[in-house]
Amino acid sequence: MKKRTLSLLLGCGFLMLFACDLYSNPKSRDTLALTLEEAIELAVDSSLNAFIAENLYLASYWEYNTFRAQRLPFLELHTNPANFRRAMTQEYNYQEGRYEYVEQQTLYSNLNLSINQNITLTGGQVFVDSDLGRLENYGDISSLQYTSVPLRVGIRQPLFGYNRFKWEKKIEPVKYERAKREVVETMEEIAVETVKLFFDLAVAQVNLQIAENQKANADTLLKIGQKRFEIASISRNDLYMLQLEQINAGNNLEKAKSQLKRAQMYLSSFLRLDADNHIGIILPEEIPVLQIDGSQSLELAMSNNPKMLELKQQILESESDVDRTRRESRLNANLNMSFGLNQVTNNFKEVYQDPMDQQIVQLGISIPLLDWGTAKGKHNLAKHNHSVITAHADQAEIDFMQNIILTTEEFNRQQKLVKGSATADSIAHEAYHHTIERFIAGQADILRLSNSQQSSISARISYINSLRDYWYYFYSIRKITLYDFERNESLLEEFDMEFEYTHF
Repeated sequence: MKKRTLSLLLGCGFLMLFACDLYSNPKSRDTLALTLEEAIELAVDSSLNAFIAENLYLASYWEYNTFRAQRLPFLELHTNPANFRRAMTQEYNYQEGRYEYVEQQTLYSNLNLSINQNITLTGGQVFVDSDLGRLENYGDISSLQYTSVPLRVGIRQPLFGYNRFKWEKKIEPVKYERAKREVVETMEEIAVETVKLFFDLAVAQVNLQIAENQKANADTLLKIGQKRFEIASISRNDLYMLQLEQINAGNNLEKAKSQLKRAQMYLSSFLRLDADNHIGIILPEEIPVLQIDGSQSLELAMSNNPKMLELKQQILESESDVDRTRRESRLNANLNMSFGLNQVTNNFKEVYQDPMDQQIVQLGISIPLLDWGTAKGKHNLAKHNHSVITAHADQAEIDFMQNIILTTEEFNRQQKLVKGSATADSIAHEAYHHTIERFIAGQADILRLSNSQQSSISARISYINSLRDYWYYFYSIRKITLYDFERNESLLEEFDMEFEYTHF
């Protein structure tokens, strides 16, 4: 009767100890509580990766705008306000029939205003300009002259050369669109990384809670065991096992503290938070109910993912190199033509009166005669590089498509796994508390209690990891397709509106 009364009293104290829920979140006035959604929003707004991605995109944006501006007419003003020259020059003396050196002093000024337009189709340039010059001679015989070109229209046209404008028109829009999609992809990659760090900290916090409770439980079990050993209710071997459990629980507690500190440091650094802030993880209670069609995700990924544009850009650039090296190995000619009006006078008031016609036609031809195969070698190298890049692009596209299909299948599988893990966690938790009650009543031994405890811990960690996997694949499929399946919205359209609102 005495033994039974002691056992019941110790059992009541033991149950009071276990009234503390192993799965509750720690509370502290210095703790910053974060949900997964809040952590992702903070990472996208504040992380270093987001800052770098946004600025790389802005650089691409202004590069593309520069390309577009080069296709518009541009106005240029060139001036040479003063060009003074004093030197001895060689001149022919017609009176004496010989060359002689004479001193010359001249002051020349010039002003030119031109409108230029690049021609994408031909690679040339048309221009309209106006020119005004002033020339004054000093010395024994001084003179002053003005020259003007009121209007001149011309063209500068390479005849057989490489057309840079044509290839830029093909490549630059692809580069810009790729840059836009890459910054959206980077934001989703940031979300994926946030999920990893968020759940690393969640697991570390749960491990610490479990380790703290294990240590408290081990201390209490040891006290109960010592009392039971005194009344010969358990063997000495059982008592030794309880002492060993207490030592192991202390070691596990120290390891859990170290892991928690490391996980918190990584997440704080990634979110660019003050290292003094202690982050408390709030696990998502619900997950979106989604089943994504594989053909839909494949279609979206092929049309939205920047990888496809990267492969297209590589092929276009290699084709451009082939065209450039092919044309450089052949005859090259440049045609410059202009038609205008000009006048020369000693009086500035007359410089624009009665101008005369001015025609200029210039044809320059360059023919490679002997280069020891240099041009041919460059052309063959460019062709072989193009073949390699094309083959690599084909294989990369196949691998990419397979990855899309596998990722979609993995995501669709996660919802069932999360549900099963949640059920297992609940069952294991209830089973553990039931085993505790049976142990107190003397109906279960230490080994069974320890096994039940480990099963409860494993079920809890498995549930958190299943949540991690679900959200990992959730944001991975968003990253691949650049599409929000939960709201049925394109992430590219959302980015366009947000970027225009933020920067303009």
